[in-house]
Amino acid sequence: MEILRKLRPLFLVAVALTVAVFATIYIFKFFNRASLEKALNGRDGFSLLFVVTSAQDDKKVQVVSVAQIFPATQRIGVVSFFPATRLKDDASSLEEIFKSKGVSGVSSAVSEFLGERIVAYVKARDNNLAQFVDILGGIDYFLSAADLLKDENLPRGQFILDGSLVSRLLNPPEKNEYTPAFKLFRYYSLFLNAWNQRTRLWPLLKEEKIFALAVKNLETNTSASDLFALSQTFATQKGWVPILVEVPVRRVKDAFHVDKDSVALYLRTLTKQLTQKDHPFVNDPPKMEVKNGTHVANLARTMRTELSRKGVQILEFTNADHNDYEKTILLGTSGNAFYLESIARIMGVQKSYAAVNRSLFTDLVLVLGKDYNKLKGEEVVR
Repeated sequence: MEILRKLRPLFLVAVALTVAVFATIYIFKFFNRASLEKALNGRDGFSLLFVVTSAQDDKKVQVVSVAQIFPATQRIGVVSFFPATRLKDDASSLEEIFKSKGVSGVSSAVSEFLGERIVAYVKARDNNLAQFVDILGGIDYFLSAADLLKDENLPRGQFILDGSLVSRLLNPPEKNEYTPAFKLFRYYSLFLNAWNQRTRLWPLLKEEKIFALAVKNLETNTSASDLFALSQTFATQKGWVPILVEVPVRRVKDAFHVDKDSVALYLRTLTKQLTQKDHPFVNDPPKMEVKNGTHVANLARTMRTELSRKGVQILEFTNADHNDYEKTILLGTSGNAFYLESIARIMGVQKSYAAVNRSLFTDLVLVLGKDYNKLKGEEVVR
């Protein structure tokens, strides 16, 4: 007992030293974690800048977007700018700023405009996105006949989007004042289809070495481990909701200026949606168009009745572009991922796609296929 009593202080010292060593290691690891990983474990929002340029001309900007990420509410606000936009009446356009000052110049201009600090940027070419899609093994995709431009060489309907098709998808041939918006909607669709399929696609990128290969050609001021932590969070935590906003512009001769009154309203609404505790879309029912893609007469009208009972606003019901759809599909046209995911689940629709087209007045388009009687509204669609 005497020996044990004498050894007790030494034992306590050893325990204290062990605890101190492990605490030091933990603190060291915590403060040396990737900065984005630490931000994701906090409660304050932070912003990232994404710039995409053309593979043919690295000075030609395709898209400028800022992702406002709020860990406390698990929401992501994606604020997008058309490259020709002038954030101030006497300023250069974002594309001109990029040509003269690069990504850092664009980051400074956008940061000042939004009144937010941008903690990191990522710049890619559209062929980098093509490589990323190939690494994912392709993405399930849908293009309706109405979204194809004249003489555009792309598949119609359901298909697997692989890297060889990405550049053609993101570079529509028509050149008019509506082309930038049309192009942005396709970027949205690519992003949202990958987002909706993230449960299936993410296992391919779980290995950090494979992920590093996927992002190695990106230009960024952060690290691959930063981006890996960010992607892992979005892929494994199901509650995250992306909300997409385009900064409105007004045309002045050949220039595009920010519509200051509209943008103030847009950004106030977005901030509320990103930060409020309640889900921003639960009490705001989606607007839908129903199309009959079968030979069954009056099917769209019948389904309209069923959906109206479920609280969905049906603005229109009509026939689809053809009547041989094997599977019922749901298209998200507004870019609202919550509507697409929740209505697909409520109705039991197995095939759902983002097909963003903000020129439509609907959030969703339901195309009824031959499997219509397997939907959860089957009691009224005999």
